[in-house]
Amino acid sequence: MPDAPFGLSDKERAVLRLLTRGHDVKSAAAELGLSVHTVNERLREARSKTGASSSRGAARLLAEQEDPAKSVPAKIGVRAASRTSDLLSAPQVAATVGSRFPSRWEFYAMTILLATIMIAVGIHGSSDKTAPPAPRVVSTYPAAGAKVTPGPLRLRVTFDRPMRAQSYSLVRRSLETFPDCAATPLAQSADGRSFIWACRVQAGHSYEIWFNDPPYMNFTDRNGVAAVPFGLRFAAKAAGPARP
Repeated sequence: MPDAPFGLSDKERAVLRLLTRGHDVKSAAAELGLSVHTVNERLREARSKTGASSSRGAARLLAEQEDPAKSVPAKIGVRAASRTSDLLSAPQVAATVGSRFPSRWEFYAMTILLATIMIAVGIHGSSDKTAPPAPRVVSTYPAAGAKVTPGPLRLRVTFDRPMRAQSYSLVRRSLETFPDCAATPLAQSADGRSFIWACRVQAGHSYEIWFNDPPYMNFTDRNGVAAVPFGLRFAAKAAGPARP
């Protein structure tokens, strides 16, 4: 039998493979019938053996060794990434701030997954009346399509219900259109429905930010139901003519 990549055990590789399929620590633990603590221990060992700085990085390295054609894309962090916990490295609920550049493999996988879900809903939808609805964004500041004054900006997103504390996914589609935001956690309102982030925008620039975007789905309500992905696009006003 050939040596396992990076000297990873079968158990460690089993967890990493689940990450490439979009699982987080909690769902991976449920899939394997293990505790979250045990899954995190295996991920810590995997990171140590591969030299990866994150669990998803370790999963990507394993996927590249086992099947280069199906390797998962790197998660490219923004400034806040160094100050927030890696979703897959600690047992507590954590935050992700990442990029979303889907590969062809991810696109195919997501298409198959969506088709499977639609079939399942068609078969069981009439009898399953207990599934809770997913949280939704009800308002943002800036509003979608708005033009704001350049400079400091308190970006805000509000959901239709109280959300889990210290759990969020702010996802960028492009480096050029993601706002410059402080490397600090989001502040949450007293009612738990709103999150606020200190940002800065430049005159004449257009911006886009997503609140949840698979596989980054950490905006969840207090029952753990992930919010429906929502993309916010806005722009900063162009600079006015210089005064004499």
